[in-house]
Amino acid sequence: MALKTKTLILAAVFGSVGSLYFFNQKDSHADLPVVAITQIINHNTLDDVREGLIDGLKSAGFEDGKTIHIAYENANGNVSTASQIANRFIAMKPAVLIALSTQSAQILKTQAQKEDIPLVFSAVTNPVSAQLVTDWSKTDEGVTGVSDYMAPEPQIDMILEFVPNLKKLGILYNSSEINSVSFLESFEEIAKQRDIEIVRATAPNTAEAAEAAKSLVGKVDAVYFPNDNTIMAAVPAVAAVALQNKLPLFANDEASVQQGALAALSFDRPSMGRKTAEMVEGILKGQSTSTFKVHNHIRTDVIINKNTLTILGLEMPSTFTEGTKIIE
Repeated sequence: MALKTKTLILAAVFGSVGSLYFFNQKDSHADLPVVAITQIINHNTLDDVREGLIDGLKSAGFEDGKTIHIAYENANGNVSTASQIANRFIAMKPAVLIALSTQSAQILKTQAQKEDIPLVFSAVTNPVSAQLVTDWSKTDEGVTGVSDYMAPEPQIDMILEFVPNLKKLGILYNSSEINSVSFLESFEEIAKQRDIEIVRATAPNTAEAAEAAKSLVGKVDAVYFPNDNTIMAAVPAVAAVALQNKLPLFANDEASVQQGALAALSFDRPSMGRKTAEMVEGILKGQSTSTFKVHNHIRTDVIINKNTLTILGLEMPSTFTEGTKIIE
């Protein structure tokens, strides 16, 4: 065998060994409990929850690389990728699994229960309809977490403050997201009681969100979207359509208002993450999920984008004073 060929083979062998060594060095945390966090898609609201979660854990003495190893992966909106992440995380035998979003939690649930790994979810609108728990107070089957369910009434009240003559309200959502579908059923019922007609527009992915928004132009007086991960990940494009057509756009999170939506009745998402951290902390200290009922009491604020308000030619409602955050 030629010397050059032998050299290449040896280089390949040692290169592989070296890569394996560094991979193992990077991922070797045998002495630390693993906290595995999976997130369905990239958007600021889920990012805020995750950052609050990590800050909360650190404040409780659980710091990545020191007392725990945090494994984090984002599925970037791809369900197949989310399933692959779930398989990798289950194989790691973590001390606790954390799912940010309904889809991530649903994908993890069966395997987590089978392997007896506690699963804590966050930013899940309706954990019962998503079949994560059988009841909001029943969490003895290895699953608990924090819900971001917000009743329709205060949100509709907020929208009417800006658009008092509202007759038709467009709704943007992804029909494959069970959290959106289940919430909109109750939202539509309350809207009907207020003589508001709901016009739905669905977007199966972020790339089609702007087109879904365009389909509502000329048909509605305003547009709203719930805690829908697909739409929340596409807010800049959706907000651009709304502004171009002088349509008030309402959301359910502060990040969307920062990106151009007119207003939102929003949960304090970092606080939501810190509340999730309290549950994870308890589990890391040996408590079971049954110790923690599903939590749904996070502070809310009215968030208003002043620039969007000006572009739309609307007045600031006089009712919004205390507890209102203005984004310039």
